[in-house]
Amino acid sequence: MSDFREALESISEAQCSEHPGFSADGACTRCGTFVCAFCALSWAGRCFKCVHAAPELATRRARLAASLVDGAALLLPCLLLGVLRCLAIPDEAAMNAPAVYAPALLVLFVQVSLIRGTGASLGKRLLGIRVVRRDGRPAEVWRIALLRNVLPLALCGYFGWLGLVDALFIVGEERRCLHDWVAGTRVVKAPRAQRSFAARLVTG
Repeated sequence: MSDFREALESISEAQCSEHPGFSADGACTRCGTFVCAFCALSWAGRCFKCVHAAPELATRRARLAASLVDGAALLLPCLLLGVLRCLAIPDEAAMNAPAVYAPALLVLFVQVSLIRGTGASLGKRLLGIRVVRRDGRPAEVWRIALLRNVLPLALCGYFGWLGLVDALFIVGEERRCLHDWVAGTRVVKAPRAQRSFAARLVTG
């Protein structure tokens, strides 16, 4: 009890590291530096230094799960519509009609909208991760769409083994696939306030 009282007294007597003259209202949730009520409210309990620190890299498990979610979101609606069409018109091939691919176009539109707003596709958003440039700045939509997705898919169509090489690059210390190096991006954990409950369970 006395230790707890001493801790409270030390906080009440301390000043905010970022705003001298303001009494400390708590401690930074990342490094323990004293912060005032303004910092606690504006920066989710972190000090200025920690807010602007380099974000933590996304785990390999989270990146794999996000890729699976994105792939399922793109393929499953088309497959379902194809199966329903096959049942309705048994004599025709299920995937011949252009309408079968309409859900994929809708998913791509949603993905682009999410990436433009958050730097994260549907899968990455659910897993609490996002794509940023190597220096930490937000990544442009064209950089993510063209250099991280379209170009690798096009090259893998000609060189099938390139997909495996691309994925194996993630075992490096920076956890960057080959397409990350080409696009000058990396995948990091989103700020905790922007992460869903499911993302916090999976990625910590």
